[in-house]
Amino acid sequence: MSKIGGMQRVGIDLLQHLKERDGLEVSELLLRTPAGKEAWYLVPFLMRSYFEIRRRMAAGEVDAVLFSAMPSAVLASVLAGPARRAGVALMAISHGHDVIADFAPYQWLVRRVMARLDAMLPVSRSTGQQCIDRGLDQARLFVTPNGIDPDRFGTTFPGVLTRRPARRRLLEQHFPQLAAVTDETDLLLCSVGRQVKRKGHAWFIREIMPGTPANVHLILGGTGPEAATIAEAARKAGVAGRVHALGVVPEEKLAPLYSSCDLFVMPNIPLAGDMEGFGVVMLEAGLCGMPSIGTRIEGIADVISDGKNGFGMEPLDADGFINTIRRFAAKRSRLDALSVSARTHTLSTFTWSGIAGRVAETIRLVVERKRRG
Repeated sequence: MSKIGGMQRVGIDLLQHLKERDGLEVSELLLRTPAGKEAWYLVPFLMRSYFEIRRRMAAGEVDAVLFSAMPSAVLASVLAGPARRAGVALMAISHGHDVIADFAPYQWLVRRVMARLDAMLPVSRSTGQQCIDRGLDQARLFVTPNGIDPDRFGTTFPGVLTRRPARRRLLEQHFPQLAAVTDETDLLLCSVGRQVKRKGHAWFIREIMPGTPANVHLILGGTGPEAATIAEAARKAGVAGRVHALGVVPEEKLAPLYSSCDLFVMPNIPLAGDMEGFGVVMLEAGLCGMPSIGTRIEGIADVISDGKNGFGMEPLDADGFINTIRRFAAKRSRLDALSVSARTHTLSTFTWSGIAGRVAETIRLVVERKRRG
């Protein structure tokens, strides 16, 4: 894909690491499109993929097919018969919204797919439950988190104890507008992602920011349909001077941003018909030594381990967020220790080498199960 989003990056990174596994021969069918034209290319891609997969099955060239997300996994609804005859296992990864998308014909198709897959690898327990709710057999559920490449940002931004001394230089070089309104004594909160209602940015600004010390700033990277609502919330709450919207942050500026800020925030709110499947941005932040504080909800609950890479709050717990932020603002040594722990935990728990190993083992298990009948 020429337009790389979180789900696409995860698929590409996993594919690369699966190729590096001994004893596993991997080939791929990739959808490549001009940015913004994905919908126009999807149906022709699925048709080509259907015939190519059937050809490879008939030739005995594959043992398993792993779909990287539900939009491609819909092929399982028409490949189940040929796969059964060829003894090929059909497997899919699900990310959250690709399962729950509220469109009646699509939901009918999702349930049909769930009944025909030999295995589903949801990225979180919450996403797995959504699959079960749509008919997936529990025995075919293999919850497998997303991962991150330890070299995602190279070696320039370890972001552990050098955070505050390096802040001025990084901000002046990459974000001069932030350097002009902050200094080393400020506590910088950061959130990066599409600005949609479930992310809870407007709620956080209204309910949390006014209760934090005056030297606490919130830096937002990204844009989306909630951008105007977020700006209005900051104005009405009287914290517009401490909320800084950067718009879309280019790839090359992500690590400098993460390495300049103190805490990553994921203040998601419950929203019917929407969910956070995982939260790869928290892995990016952790890789740069930035711990996260977030709502213990949906896929976020599988990423944050209290005291290791951050702290989780109950949904809509304004006091919990405020008190946690105040504790770190009052004693920075707590933040330094958690910064080291966040990076260590990310590297030990979520690197792609380990995650790809789990996926490879699942593939072998499901293929053997398929062969035994």
